[in-house]
Amino acid sequence: MAGNVSVKIVYQNCDTYLIAGLKKRDRINEDALRVVNRSLDDGFLEVKWEKTAARHVLKYNISNLTALSEYVRQPLSQEKYFGILGQLQRILEFCGENSLTADNVILTDPKYAFYDVEKRKVRVAYLPLMINMYKCSNLAKFLYRLHKNEGVEVSDAAVMEKYAQFLEDNLKSQRDRSIGLTHNHLYAFLHDVLGVPMSSASVRAAEAAKAAAAGKEVDTGASAAPKQDDQDHTIVVSKPKVSECAAFLKDSGNRDIPITEFPFTIGRKADNSLALTDKGTVSKVHAVITFEDGTFYIEDKDSSNGTFLSSFAEGREKIKKQPLNSGDIIYIYDIPFVFNINSGDSPTVIVGRKNELKAKTDEFKKTGMKHIAYLLNTSSKEKVPIFVYPFTCAELSGIIISRDNRKNRHSICIENISCTSLTVEGDEIPAGERSSIFSGCNFLYYGISYTFYEEN
Repeated sequence: MAGNVSVKIVYQNCDTYLIAGLKKRDRINEDALRVVNRSLDDGFLEVKWEKTAARHVLKYNISNLTALSEYVRQPLSQEKYFGILGQLQRILEFCGENSLTADNVILTDPKYAFYDVEKRKVRVAYLPLMINMYKCSNLAKFLYRLHKNEGVEVSDAAVMEKYAQFLEDNLKSQRDRSIGLTHNHLYAFLHDVLGVPMSSASVRAAEAAKAAAAGKEVDTGASAAPKQDDQDHTIVVSKPKVSECAAFLKDSGNRDIPITEFPFTIGRKADNSLALTDKGTVSKVHAVITFEDGTFYIEDKDSSNGTFLSSFAEGREKIKKQPLNSGDIIYIYDIPFVFNINSGDSPTVIVGRKNELKAKTDEFKKTGMKHIAYLLNTSSKEKVPIFVYPFTCAELSGIIISRDNRKNRHSICIENISCTSLTVEGDEIPAGERSSIFSGCNFLYYGISYTFYEEN
């Protein structure tokens, strides 16, 4: 149930649907239905209206989408998590700007909101009703439930504490005075408290209101800042650019961690260069990366659980001090980080949005380097080139594709570092395990189908 609306997920003809059953007396607002179906890029699920003798049925196709409650369980960077909240805020803001009541957005349980991994979009269902008979949106409760599920890799603990307190305060206000959390409250918190860059229409409205109160004129026309994409609501954590550092680490959430100093310490204490304060298996000062005579080294600092290189397994011999090559995987006990040297021959290809992928591909073409394999998205037919191993990319965060060339052996495997939904040729691959793959091999990543091909 979502706001007293009967909601369920069903499978029909190889597709998956979210079904909302309404009473016969509920009148469908066909204008609102058309607005929603024209606004799929703004975060809505396409809705189809079917009539039966007893009721109205609204069907939302959620094939190849992941429930938001499941998506946030995987390790996400703090910036990406708040980017998702910014998308939710903008969906509700869009409703206010287009005469769609926010109460009719199904936002009570995160399992009924969805994430499009391929397009990096939050998707929600809207009930296009003539008269508002239901209250399906409870933003404070929704965000609180989402927060309980999240697997955020915390980069600023103070920010997360402020956010947790923000949710508690709004839930208390709702219980005491029946005051609901609105998109304006969420917007003010994201921008005024957390410092997300301000560039959307609500910022301009807020600036206009302040200027009017002060008796000043403000330009709200063409000179106002244009509406930007999802990155406008991403919290920017101040840090040096990766390109300015000698090397960097990439964590399981695909977050880049610049190595800005030597020795670069890793451990549970907050004053480490990389502080893993919430990881109980990590020692206070667990390991250190150094640079000596032109070579990078990883050294274990007598940690309780050990440091490993290239692979992790219980009982495996712990390292003491080992040289590092670009692309090596460092395990702080069982927590993986891919080490990358900041040079043109770094074996880790960082793939982001399409323009970033093209830029990286062009960069390799300039060097005369040809890709040795590629991944084919079987639905969009987009190719993701693989130039060197081990290979990671933002679209497939949480997995690593690598090759073993020892002696006469030539095997390629896909390793699940932190992905919660990975299936290779029909076999589920849980986190911490790997599977051999071959040219023509198919795998599902959060329900999206890819095929791996080697070039001859």
